[in-house]
Amino acid sequence: MCGRYTLSSTPAQINVRFEVTVDPAWKPSYNVAPGTQVLMVRTDAESGERTSESAYWGFTPAWLRPDRRAPRPINARSEGVASKPMFRNAFARRRCIVPADGFYEWKMLDHGKQPWLIRLRDGDVFGFAAIYEPGNETTDNRPSCAILTTEANSTMRRIHARMPVIIEPVDYQRWLQTEQTKAAAIESLLRPYRPDDLVAHPVSARVNSVRNNDADLLRPVAGA
Repeated sequence: MCGRYTLSSTPAQINVRFEVTVDPAWKPSYNVAPGTQVLMVRTDAESGERTSESAYWGFTPAWLRPDRRAPRPINARSEGVASKPMFRNAFARRRCIVPADGFYEWKMLDHGKQPWLIRLRDGDVFGFAAIYEPGNETTDNRPSCAILTTEANSTMRRIHARMPVIIEPVDYQRWLQTEQTKAAAIESLLRPYRPDDLVAHPVSARVNSVRNNDADLLRPVAGA
């Protein structure tokens, strides 16, 4: 799964990678958590242009009323996203990218869970495959999103059985196009990322608390 990630890249770096214009006031985060506002890149259905905006991390369908308690998934398994009733319409028509430059995963050890940070080998910003729902009353009219996951590649497998889907830059346009509604045409993009292009190292358990959000969270520590 993907339950925490980092986006410490500057708005200028994000603009270049995703061909959008991010608000210059956008702040870096070293511990992005569920239930918070995240950066989302999508294609505007009317203009056909890419746009970036803030979204609530926790998929919230329009039928979920503010007074109703129900799960707001932060992840969706890519293996069933095209057919699962909660996600299938968004997968067909409302795909987006969530920019990141690292993500955390927890490895089970005899003494407990050890957090690891996984990044691209070159340290560049990348994009998670995601789906979104338009804003509604439950989300204060802000869009909401979920990140897609897939089986782990060989780099990730020693840490966890699942990993987020990372979209190759060459595939951004195909993933974001709003007119493509046939699952078979885009499901081929939902694959584990190239293992040799990822690096991973253990980090401090400080990342466990969402109150901690500083660059020291990225530093390697001794771990298994």
